[in-house]
This record gives sequence, structure tokens and C-alpha cells, in this order.
Amino acid sequence: MRRTGTAWVTVALFLSASPQFVTADPSDPRGEYGVTLAVGGEEARAESVFVSMLSHTRGDARALNNLGNLRLLRGETGVALAFYDRALRGDSLDAGIHLNRATALMLIGDEPRARQSFAIGLKLAGSLERAQALMGLPPEKQPADRAARKTVIDTEQLRAMLQRAATAVPSDSVHSAGRTASPDAAGKPSAWRSAGARGSDGSDTPQLLYWKH
Repeated sequence: MRRTGTAWVTVALFLSASPQFVTADPSDPRGEYGVTLAVGGEEARAESVFVSMLSHTRGDARALNNLGNLRLLRGETGVALAFYDRALRGDSLDAGIHLNRATALMLIGDEPRARQSFAIGLKLAGSLERAQALMGLPPEKQPADRAARKTVIDTEQLRAMLQRAATAVPSDSVHSAGRTASPDAAGKPSAWRSAGARGSDGSDTPQLLYWKH
């Protein structure tokens, strides 16, 4: 399995390495299907779907972001960062990708770069509440459910980093930047969170990450 997983990473990074980024077709149903598989715990099948998307559209930010999520959930943070960096080349205004990247940096202990990425994501999201919704954070006084506790991401650490970034960003610049955020990031992030909570019982579910669809 490890060799197969490494092969998928090599293929995906190769397919996304072209300097020419082509706009992804938003009507391509594979993006939605891949996310459905991922939040349902079928990571291997989801990964193959996202790689197939890259074979048709190099630099597809949806596929790259979501491949980064799969790697992050497996603890392969360095590989996840590579995917997020490539995703941002295709869609630099997507708040969710910046927030995912910040989360990965937080997990490896690179707090200065994590703070910077959280601040950028927060500006693009438009508000702290919007950023928290994109990442699927539960209300502050609501305890995390069992599935969320099984993920590699600490809920309270993530919330604290977002709140810290919010205090460092002037409120007027946050709302101004939020108006230019990626249309995808302004969509309906919470739907995939509830789907994730209903995923395969006992396995890690992709909570506290932004899935681009």
C-alpha cells in the first residue's frame, strides 16, 4: 500500500507540474464524486478520482487541494504542503486552500508561516466566522463529536490560531478582501462536514479541512 500510495503522489505531482494552468471545468462531476468518496472514508478511490482529474486538466486546484487533504489526514504533511502550494497557483484567491496550508504548517510546528497563511485565508474569507465555517469548526461551546476527535488536527489549536490571526488583521481589510474571495470558497462548506460525520465508523474522517468542489 505504501508503494502504491507513493506512486499516486508521483503521478499527481507530475501531472500538476506543467507551468500552464488550465481553468477547470466546474461542471466536471468527478470533483463532487471524489469529495463524496473522501468524506465517506474511501480514500484510495477518492485519490484515483482526483488524479484522473489532473490527467485532463493540469493544475486543477480542486484536485490538488483535495489530494493535499488526503495526504494530510495520513500524516504526510510535507506532501500535503506541496499539493496546497500547487493548488494556490491555480486559485490564489481561495480562502480555504490558504487555511488548509496554514493547518499543515501548524501541524509541523512552523508557527510563523502558519500565522501568515491563516491571516491570508482569514482576509479572503471575509470574517473569522466564515473562516471557521470553511474549516468545519463546530461552535465554540459545542464539544467535538467522536469522529472529529479522531483526526490528526486539534480543534482547539486550530480555533486558537484562527482567533489569533483575526486579532492581527484589521477588520476593514478582512471585509474588503472577503469580497474578492474565490466563488468556490464562498459556497456551502458545511454540507461536506455533515457528510463526513456520517462516514465509515471507526476510521479517521476528514473533519476540520476545506474540501474544494
